[in-house]
Amino acid sequence: MESSGSTLRDRAATRALVLGLLALPFGLLAPFAIFSGARSLRRIRASDGALRGATSAIAGMVAGLVGLITLVAGAAYWLIAS
Repeated sequence: MESSGSTLRDRAATRALVLGLLALPFGLLAPFAIFSGARSLRRIRASDGALRGATSAIAGMVAGLVGLITLVAGAAYWLIAS
């Protein structure tokens, strides 16, 4: 799948974004979004412009972090309240 000349979109960046958005309601997916986003960013930076998708990777990582924080805070609240 080629777009915008010779730069290809990193599939892991899209995966990170999808997992990050799914991690918002389903917090258990958050670590996978964070890992996929970080891995994608490393690949994009190492490609010297051959890969793109850093914005999607970062957005997926941020959404994954929000999902993870929500999951941990909810679990802590549940443990303290019970």
